[in-house]
Amino acid sequence: MFFKRAVKLLFLFLYFSMCCEFNTLEAQVYNNEDIFVGDNSILYFGTNSFNFGTGTIATSRTKLSSGVLSFSDDTIWLGANERHFIDGYAQTLSKSAFILPIGQSGIYAPIQVISSSSNGVEAAYFRTSPNSIGSVFDTLVSSVSSVEYWDIKSVGVAAAISLSWRSSSAVSDLTSARLDALTIVGWDGLAWVAIPSIVDKNSILGETSTLVSGSISTNTVVDLSAYSAFSLGATVKKPKIPALEDIKLTAYIHSNQLFLESSLPITGLTIYNLMGKQISAQDLKGEFKHDQPFNYPESLYIAKIELDNGAYFLTKKVINTN
Repeated sequence: MFFKRAVKLLFLFLYFSMCCEFNTLEAQVYNNEDIFVGDNSILYFGTNSFNFGTGTIATSRTKLSSGVLSFSDDTIWLGANERHFIDGYAQTLSKSAFILPIGQSGIYAPIQVISSSSNGVEAAYFRTSPNSIGSVFDTLVSSVSSVEYWDIKSVGVAAAISLSWRSSSAVSDLTSARLDALTIVGWDGLAWVAIPSIVDKNSILGETSTLVSGSISTNTVVDLSAYSAFSLGATVKKPKIPALEDIKLTAYIHSNQLFLESSLPITGLTIYNLMGKQISAQDLKGEFKHDQPFNYPESLYIAKIELDNGAYFLTKKVINTN
């Protein structure tokens, strides 16, 4: 296996020397002919810069033995775009933020990696539905992209990752036009689960993130070995929790009858006298209006009212004048 891989690396070096232009004054490399990195092979850039030229760059996509184009900590790339990118697996050995210029089928879909180790993180973009991996959603996920996913992998390395999107990602449809619902999702072997993440105000490519294009980043490092694929998804819409001052609640006593009315369901009622002694307590059915007999002496009372199954407890002073 070692001899076979060494032969492939030698072949790649000779081929690369013939098909690529080296500028010794500027120490730059241009790919002006097509490059392909086969199974179990690595094309490594150790220093200086790599410029995307007129040729194509692709690697094998065999999951367990893919070819890889690898960038060291001292290498930068220039000129990747919708027409020129790595169609297959790219790797970074840097611990600093590094954008992997990957894509497929005419789609440029870069990601950013901030690795916790220099052991290397590699990734490829797949322009195909993540349903081919699995269709089960975690309870916090309402939908997952139907057009794309990324294979991001490393051995024993955690990393913060940022995924990009473009008009063809259809993020507006995915999230029902709610950019705040967008999340990174990962396939953990059983389901697509939401990974804590936030939309980047300024994307990894320097533009303002919108429903049309942008990027989203994990809140912290992710154990890459815990997921076999990553994609874009939407979180379950959470009901808006009203502010305390926005809740409307009325409570009063008239003709020995206690009346309650609220903008939230009334689910419990406890009555106290002025000494703080509890004189009654009951569960209610969650109606917005409630009335009941109030046969207690004339005095001031405190009504503690539970709303929305314990989401709120409000108190009201009520006076019984009979």
